[in-house]
Amino acid sequence: MFTWIWSNVLYNPIINIALSLYHLLGDNLGLAIIILAIIFRLVLLPLTKSQTNMTRKMASLKPQLDALQKKYANNKEKLTQEQTKLYKASGYNPLGCLGTFIPQLLIIIVLYQVIRNVAASNTEGIYPFIQQWISGGKEIVINTNFLGLELTNIYSELTTKFSKEGIIFLILAVLAGVSQYITTKFTQLMQNPQAETPKKKEKKKGSQELSPDVLQKNMSSSFNYILPVMTILFAIRMPAFLSLYWVAQSFALIVQYVVLDWDKTKDGVQNLLSAMGRKNKKKDW
Repeated sequence: MFTWIWSNVLYNPIINIALSLYHLLGDNLGLAIIILAIIFRLVLLPLTKSQTNMTRKMASLKPQLDALQKKYANNKEKLTQEQTKLYKASGYNPLGCLGTFIPQLLIIIVLYQVIRNVAASNTEGIYPFIQQWISGGKEIVINTNFLGLELTNIYSELTTKFSKEGIIFLILAVLAGVSQYITTKFTQLMQNPQAETPKKKEKKKGSQELSPDVLQKNMSSSFNYILPVMTILFAIRMPAFLSLYWVAQSFALIVQYVVLDWDKTKDGVQNLLSAMGRKNKKKDW
């Protein structure tokens, strides 16, 4: 049953869309990957909107949840009951994110499989009328060169790592990490448009321990830098097409948020720019 759904509902339609885009864009696999990333970001718009609403709702409940934590610190059963009541009253579903995350993850897996197979000229699952349109019914050979870069190559396997192709590959891998950082910061900004850039860490007085909130912020800040570095290291060990898709879908995510809520996007960006401006003025002093 799952195999039939995977093939007929997910994989086959998507590989045919990918091959159609490839042909329409002048047999350019790189452009097809970029457009495919944008299309599926737009398709996932309702799920992203639902996930964003849940995240914002959870953020708005934090003061009340903190109050319950203090009030029922010694009564875990009562704490759970009161939290459940609060969630129900506010319409927040703690498991709601799974309903949006799982379909998104599934589509990403299918897209990766499709792009990998197309890059390898594996067109299994193509509809006969699509094959007839693209190649007159003959075998389709995919052109995997994009801007001087062979999209199926892996940087760590290149014999000349600082050749023109190797440098382009490194630039693309770094762009994948940078785009990961930008989208992470942008997502945090959209979840709380009024939030400013993180303040400087306060010095510890004596042996005073950091509060859980401060520790959480510090961990989140560190993760914002660790994840892009991991992305770059992962990208240079994977085919170049993955980095290209990564960059395209990251910036498509920003466009997606803008489409979801232009007013909050504008307010959040303006707030971020203002905070950065104040920070630069302090440095000048």
